[in-house]
Amino acid sequence: MRLTFPRVLHAEWTKLLSLRSTWFTLGTLAVVTVGLAGAVGYGVHRSVLGGATPPGVPEAIGAGFLPVDFVVLVVGVFGVLQMTGEYGTGSIRSTLTAVPRRWPVVAAKAVAQLAVTVPLMTAVCLGSFLLCQAFLGSDGASLGDPQVPRAIAGAATGLVLTGLLGLGVGTLLRHSAGAITTLVAAMFVGPALLGAALPPDRADDIMRFVPTVAAQAMYSVNGTGNPFHTFSPAASALVLIGWVALLLLAGTLVLRRRDA
Repeated sequence: MRLTFPRVLHAEWTKLLSLRSTWFTLGTLAVVTVGLAGAVGYGVHRSVLGGATPPGVPEAIGAGFLPVDFVVLVVGVFGVLQMTGEYGTGSIRSTLTAVPRRWPVVAAKAVAQLAVTVPLMTAVCLGSFLLCQAFLGSDGASLGDPQVPRAIAGAATGLVLTGLLGLGVGTLLRHSAGAITTLVAAMFVGPALLGAALPPDRADDIMRFVPTVAAQAMYSVNGTGNPFHTFSPAASALVLIGWVALLLLAGTLVLRRRDA
């Protein structure tokens, strides 16, 4: 039987969907994200009843996506484990023996991951927005607001790309603990330290290229919730895509040159 990319993709798709951890992780992520969005909306509504200033449309939209800042790490770790999990079980040897060129393995894992995460993250971000605004009531935003569809798409795309970022890190480093530690450092610890250490006149120019900041800019409205002056949502998406492409390419090159 001739080896083709569709056959490699079918194998990776089967492996991804046959794992109970896939359904548990993504299902838990969906419930927690939407639930947290509802909790945020309820909290903001209660504060308004207590005399706080009602949120404007940008703030109301941002409240619906506040949980994204926390669950984004789960998506990244999910991406890491798509590759490092095979190294942990030893099944990577069989995979690379069957696909000696190796790059189709990375490409197939990326496509399979996209096929799962794109619809799921879109539904999660839409549900998070709607539940948050339901609690905000008349103080919230609606799907009819011009910035809302773009913000939902930006939040979902940011999560999907972060998952691919994790896949790239996992392919590059192989080991789950090291790859997850690197991902956490790159997404949370590094940006916090870098933002505090940079001179104020240089911070915006550099921080806008940081993956986490770029992902936040993709669903931010008028810069709400982001301490830095970032690129536009579209340009920020290109920054994150660039990081994903760089890491996947680096991981593929390393995978082709080392033993399983």
